[in-house]
Amino acid sequence: MKSFKEINFGNVIITCLLIVVLLLTAFNTYSIAQLKQMITDGSSIAAPAKPAAVKRPSDYKIGEDYYKSVKSDKPMMLLFYADWCHFCIDFMPKFEALYKKYKHKYNFVKINVEDPTYAKEVEKYQIQGFPSVFLVNTQKDTHIQLDNNTFGDIEQLKSDLEDFYKKNK
Repeated sequence: MKSFKEINFGNVIITCLLIVVLLLTAFNTYSIAQLKQMITDGSSIAAPAKPAAVKRPSDYKIGEDYYKSVKSDKPMMLLFYADWCHFCIDFMPKFEALYKKYKHKYNFVKINVEDPTYAKEVEKYQIQGFPSVFLVNTQKDTHIQLDNNTFGDIEQLKSDLEDFYKKNK
């Protein structure tokens, strides 16, 4: 038996590498054999499920025109959004639910912050994040911005709408 000092470590490393290569080749061959068996047995490999199409805020066909709503007697729920904003995408089902419940009391308006038509409104309301939601009484020229932390709580949003409506009839 050779002593520890007499062992050629280069040969040991080469032997270890050869063992690893043989193991990887065996594993790969086994995987290919499994695939061939699945194909010849008539089994099929299912394609991954296609992700559902994301509905962007602009895809929602709800709401009123901003310029018509400004002239209306009804208060306005004004949403500033960007189609690429995932928070805006997540908020839209709540906005739609509120629209269905309160459209008789409020005008619901969506403004895409990337639309140059609304550059003055984006500046007027000092939009810095998305979504930004305001309750607006155009007759009294008053508005409040809703707290983004409440966007997940539809009951809080309903309460905010009811409170603003009572104060701004």
